[in-house]
Amino acid sequence: MEGLVDLDPNAIAIVAINDDRGIAGTQYYNCDAEDKGRMMHHILTDIFDDFIQNNAERINKILMDAENDDDEMGDDEIE
Repeated sequence: MEGLVDLDPNAIAIVAINDDRGIAGTQYYNCDAEDKGRMMHHILTDIFDDFIQNNAERINKILMDAENDDDEMGDDEIE
């Protein structure tokens, strides 16, 4: 939370989720469509980062297997 105060924000969004009923609510302060779009971009980036970090070992195995498949195929079999 400290980092947010250091930003000297001029637009704020709060999102709350109720797991029991699957309801999400949003409240905005001084946000226009561009602000919401930038916030959405940052949230999506966080989601992708979390996904990659949580699946790094699996992703690495997929890449290594693909590299091994390329090595086994040989140059004259690639179209």
